[in-house]
Amino acid sequence: MNLAAVSVFNPLLRTISMAAEEEALPQLLILKPPSLFSDFQYKFSPKFQLLKAWESPLPTTLFLTTHAHSVKAVVSSSSSPITSDILRHLPSLQLVVATTVGLNQIDLPECRRRGISIANAGKILSEDCADMGVGLFIDVLKKISAGDRFVRSGLWPIQKDFPLGSKVISFFKETRDANPVLQGEVNKLKIFKQAWESPLPKHLCLTTYAYSVTVLLCSPRSPISSFSFPLSGWSSPPPLASTTLISLSVINVGGSNVLSADGADLAMGLFIDLHRKVLAADRFLCAGFWPMKREYPLSFKLGGKRVGIVGLGSIGLEVAKRLEAFGCIILYNSRRKKANISYPFYSNVCELAANSNALIICCALTDETRHMINKEVMKALGKEGVIINIGRGAIIDEKELVQCLVQGEIGGAGLDVFENEPDVPKELFTLDNVVLSPHVAVFTQESFSDLYDLMVGNLEAFFSNKTLLSPVLDE
Repeated sequence: MNLAAVSVFNPLLRTISMAAEEEALPQLLILKPPSLFSDFQYKFSPKFQLLKAWESPLPTTLFLTTHAHSVKAVVSSSSSPITSDILRHLPSLQLVVATTVGLNQIDLPECRRRGISIANAGKILSEDCADMGVGLFIDVLKKISAGDRFVRSGLWPIQKDFPLGSKVISFFKETRDANPVLQGEVNKLKIFKQAWESPLPKHLCLTTYAYSVTVLLCSPRSPISSFSFPLSGWSSPPPLASTTLISLSVINVGGSNVLSADGADLAMGLFIDLHRKVLAADRFLCAGFWPMKREYPLSFKLGGKRVGIVGLGSIGLEVAKRLEAFGCIILYNSRRKKANISYPFYSNVCELAANSNALIICCALTDETRHMINKEVMKALGKEGVIINIGRGAIIDEKELVQCLVQGEIGGAGLDVFENEPDVPKELFTLDNVVLSPHVAVFTQESFSDLYDLMVGNLEAFFSNKTLLSPVLDE
């Protein structure tokens, strides 16, 4: 055989050899690509023969029939549920590897009946879900998304004052403007003069009270300059050296720590927001991009809040740990009381709501938890109560939630999940006390890498007859 013939056959032989090697690998069925699978496929390709149903020209049922007796493992994600119909077409199936913690997309009774093992995401995603839950909680309380829209829409120069957020203890009511409240407090001294309401030009108004005014309130929008009281000798805004020379006292809010906690709350909210793209996710959803793109690219004081956590599993515990750092009081509801947990336990969700300022939903979706957060629970939570959902959308009765929000029966909501994703009730789009996110609580580079490593580890353990790394055990 001449060299030309050898050069022609070598690539062909390599192709045949690679195909043979791939066929020797264990088969892994993937009905639809999980989120960002293309970025992490390299972790699977050298170790498994990937059967990509979505790339086949065959109808799904025919594709499954073709591989019915060879497929032993399948990947399940929120976009590719494992139904009884799918299971019926896979008689040799022995393992379902889920990309999620919750398993409501899998026919669990049928898997148990057939003895099919299930591995889920374990605790890999717990911290990210907790971060998102706390981020949404802070966003709703501190009105970060609402403030962002307020600035972007150009309302700041026009309306001046942004509606107050709220605290647990405050003499400001959330629905009242700051200026009348302040006026009421200061007018107890009977000396409050509102320069902006005077018909006189500013300099004449100042001259009128030049010798009688002994106290002046200033803010970033009303700086104290040499023009403010021309006969007083003050200079601009006001320099401390000048005030010392003429014996003026300057008092700010720093020494009283009145604003310290609120500033810290907002700093943490912005920190989490920037890292977890809470605002970006909100705009992504409100702009209507979710149904089109599907994929999403990789003010109340918190201290003293009574936060009821519904579902104190790994995610719920991470939420509790973070909120305790903010000085929140943790209460919880779970299927049963947890041993070695000191938080107050409520077996009834309605009672939990009645004793909480906020509910954070972290539990799985089951027949028992579907619409568990109903109108009765929301009424018990009250008009200033906040609901955060990072569990599953159908845990909340969404129609009742929308009605309660629109009618002001609850104070606000932060929602990363919805009942009929990606369809979101349009009534929520215009509410500034609602923060929306397109189910991206676990969308971090670190967790996705760890998740796919865990999936590979579970598959390797299965095909080596070893114990699964994150098995789902019957309870």
